[in-house]
Amino acid sequence: MTGSPLGWLSLLAKRMRFGIRIVRACRVKGYSLKKNGFLWWTGRNKSKSWNFTITTPNESLCVKMIGVRSKRILYGFVDEERYEIKDYTFALAHTMDSFEYVLKPKERYVFEENATPCIVMIPESVKVTVRSSTSQRSRSEIGNNDQTPEGRFYLSDKFIAMLKENTVD
Repeated sequence: MTGSPLGWLSLLAKRMRFGIRIVRACRVKGYSLKKNGFLWWTGRNKSKSWNFTITTPNESLCVKMIGVRSKRILYGFVDEERYEIKDYTFALAHTMDSFEYVLKPKERYVFEENATPCIVMIPESVKVTVRSSTSQRSRSEIGNNDQTPEGRFYLSDKFIAMLKENTVD
């Protein structure tokens, strides 16, 4: 683990708050919440297991939480076994173009059967991309409810809002 201890503490605090908001939203809407372990709200980019499943009247959503410790770390989906980051956290404005994406290995995410796989980013990056399968350098920026190689992508606030409004597609 590299980076500022304050960054990691902030990450854990944001995820704990998100976990509390998920529990409240499920309680208010009457959804079933199945947690995957005691510290289900922690999540790690490289771990393969899902964090929680929410069963709504329309469908079941199996969620894997990912995140970055700083908004200035760009996150990119590559394929099911790799992701990439570009860290601008301590960069000066005139040196940002010299940074390249760094490929990181990960386990293939495992979701519950018969559930829609969802990937929720908390804390969020300023820019999230998906790399084109045909070109190594071509990246498309994605947003809420866009498809990644492993599931639907959401930012944390939009995921909570989607649950509260019951606008699950």
